[in-house]
Amino acid sequence: MEQNNHKFRLRLNLFDAIVLVVVLAAGAAVAWFGLRSGGGETSSASQTVQYTIMFQSMTEGSSELIQPGDPLVDTVKNYRMGSVVSVRAEPAVVQVLNQETQTYVDAVLEGFEDVYVTVESTCTDSGEALLLDGGYDFRVGQTTYVRGPGYMGSGPVTEIVREAEG
Repeated sequence: MEQNNHKFRLRLNLFDAIVLVVVLAAGAAVAWFGLRSGGGETSSASQTVQYTIMFQSMTEGSSELIQPGDPLVDTVKNYRMGSVVSVRAEPAVVQVLNQETQTYVDAVLEGFEDVYVTVESTCTDSGEALLLDGGYDFRVGQTTYVRGPGYMGSGPVTEIVREAEG
């Protein structure tokens, strides 16, 4: 009987070598860009920001529950959102279809109001969005779900004002 003692020999052809070099280069590029961009952007200074949230179609008189100084918290993950600076209520306006002209027109919704809540918080700029002091990232147009003492509301962020750095 003959013993089968073949030694393992690595045989690479040209195609295998090219694939190996491309994979190693891609891995090195990912590691290089991942390590290089991870350290620089996190050290941005915090600044004060005021932003406005519009609570749409709240029942009339609900805006009286919201008082300046109220702390707001995100209802989804309990992030601190800042404290209320001012509250402004306007009649709720909705778009309805005009059956005669087949166009959309604005109409006042009786018994409801749109409430504009201005909130102040500290934040840092992540490049893509602002990151609030509590860890919540937000942009203009993003819907936020917040609660305060005795009330809850949701609506889009309509305005962000960054205060000058001191």
